[in-house]
Amino acid sequence: DAQIETFSLPLWGMVLDIAAFVRMRLSEHAVHVWDVEVVLDPGAVVAADAVDVLVDGLGMTAGRAGRPSDPAYAVRVVTTAPDRDLVVRTGDPVTLTAWAGEEVDGRIALPAEAFLRLVTGRLDPEHTPAVEQSGERGLDDLRAAFPGF
Repeated sequence: DAQIETFSLPLWGMVLDIAAFVRMRLSEHAVHVWDVEVVLDPGAVVAADAVDVLVDGLGMTAGRAGRPSDPAYAVRVVTTAPDRDLVVRTGDPVTLTAWAGEEVDGRIALPAEAFLRLVTGRLDPEHTPAVEQSGERGLDDLRAAFPGF
């Protein structure tokens, strides 16, 4: 317990505690398993139990992987399985936070699994489930903001 409480790993300009480190490794594993599975099965999805754990930690990934835009815009992202109501802002840095009723430039609704792949640059048109969109900004804009590592 003492080792877990004092775990600290400097990595890429951050200092990770044990939970952040494990979440990062799980994300890498889950997404790379999908990278392999989708070659054999175009309908492959990231494991649901991994998505449940990872969706709430996507803010850190969005901040590192996201490309700021000028002018910045905001897109509300509503996910299912699990249900979340978020907003992506493409300022510098790109942020992902809970939606608090503020004005946005667009809205998309999609499965959380697809949103996880979007933020990691893996939501190409051939592997995209049904997405509901409204407003001036949407999925194509977010694809440009998250082109992948």
